[in-house]
Amino acid sequence: MQKGQTLKFQSKRNKVYLFDGKVHKFSQSAQLEAENLRFLAENGVRVPKVLGCKKNLLLLELLCGEPLPELIERGDFDPQVLAQALCDWLADFYAACPEISRGDINGRNFLFDGKVVYGVDFEEVLMPGSPAQDAGRLAAFLATYDTKAPEKQQALVLEFLQRFPAEIKTEFELARAAMLKRRVLK
Repeated sequence: MQKGQTLKFQSKRNKVYLFDGKVHKFSQSAQLEAENLRFLAENGVRVPKVLGCKKNLLLLELLCGEPLPELIERGDFDPQVLAQALCDWLADFYAACPEISRGDINGRNFLFDGKVVYGVDFEEVLMPGSPAQDAGRLAAFLATYDTKAPEKQQALVLEFLQRFPAEIKTEFELARAAMLKRRVLK
């Protein structure tokens, strides 16, 4: 990318661009997201650094890494390493926010750089919830992405599920069934 060029990131609700080495996110919830990100960063959670915030514009550092769906689609990951990195991120999040849900926990909101996971997209109010429910929903997303490497995808989901208490499997099955039903109705 040359100086002065703009790259548009995929986002359903916001306009998000890379310009001059910074992520520019135009959002109605920019102030809330900046507060959430600052709190999480101060408490040891890997999230992008807030570089500035004005009304509906949030400036963020550019993180190295790729969204999980793209990695899974290509099969470009080690299932054990990625499962552990996701669990490490979730552990840091729940240490900072006990009894709070990550909320919007789809795979697009996690970047993996080959070693660690970063969480992105915190524009919603953090609400009470359980780690098992969040982890079950994340596992369901991981299991339902299209992939060229279904064996690696299945290994990732199994590795991830094994790192949690038994109740995650129920949450996983409920979330996966709901996702598959929504996709059939589209």
